[in-house]
Amino acid sequence: MRRPEGRPVVDADLCTRCGRCVRVCSVNVLQPDEEGLPVPDGEAPCFVCGQCVAVCPAGAVSHPVMNPEHFRDLLPAEEGVSPRLLFDLLRKRRSVRNYTDEQVTEEEMMQLVEAAVQAPSGLNAQSWHFTIIQDPQELARIRRRIAAIYLCLLNMLEGRVSRFMLRLNVGAEAIATLEEARPLLEDIVEAQRSGGDRLLWGAPTLVVVHSPEDDPTGIESAHYAVGDMMLMATAMGLGTCLIGFLTAVAEHDERLRGFLGLPEGHTLDAALVVGHPDVEYLTSVDKRAAAINFI
Repeated sequence: MRRPEGRPVVDADLCTRCGRCVRVCSVNVLQPDEEGLPVPDGEAPCFVCGQCVAVCPAGAVSHPVMNPEHFRDLLPAEEGVSPRLLFDLLRKRRSVRNYTDEQVTEEEMMQLVEAAVQAPSGLNAQSWHFTIIQDPQELARIRRRIAAIYLCLLNMLEGRVSRFMLRLNVGAEAIATLEEARPLLEDIVEAQRSGGDRLLWGAPTLVVVHSPEDDPTGIESAHYAVGDMMLMATAMGLGTCLIGFLTAVAEHDERLRGFLGLPEGHTLDAALVVGHPDVEYLTSVDKRAAAINFI
């Protein structure tokens, strides 16, 4: 996993020596010299997080591998999103399983991706990749392949020898999970036979998020990005749903990996369908009380 190389640059004439950039540099790349001017002499590699640029009140800090046009002025705290409005957005987000036939536009998808890449990532690697599948024939091929895989697994559960062989390959815990999910898997298979869709739920767009397998935090970072994407979709009036029944089997089937456009050396981190909801939720739903332990 390669990251951009470079270190921040400080304009001595503009710098006010306030020290803010030094304080936010968590790896001590920037350190003050004898006159208080921040200099990038720290031994640790720069994470290219851009926080030193974002915190400078004088515009004295820049970064050679970051486009200055991509920095945006932020609203003051008192003018930003209120906790009440943010809570309303969080409560509006639902796992939508009813969609219209209207396709999500490329412009809308780019807005969602732009929201996704604002998420935090492990060591600021930003290693996520997004494959967006909107071709109905490709989506149908993916559904058929997944249904075939689950039909094979269900059949293996029925035979004593095949069940034993399956247990040797996936373990007793996975067998128990398959048994628990059996009704849902049977629904997926039966819907595929009858022309329905109990996997992608008729959504016109599938987003596959993947990352290089040598990024130890790739899957966590991808989930943060998908979380941002779902919230932005909600704000835009779009619906989303994570498809765990896809990610559960894709890593183990080379043909399906090919259908999903996964490059060699990449792991599948998340799969999300996006579309225009065919229903409107009028209230939030009840959530179980959190288990909390203060120490």
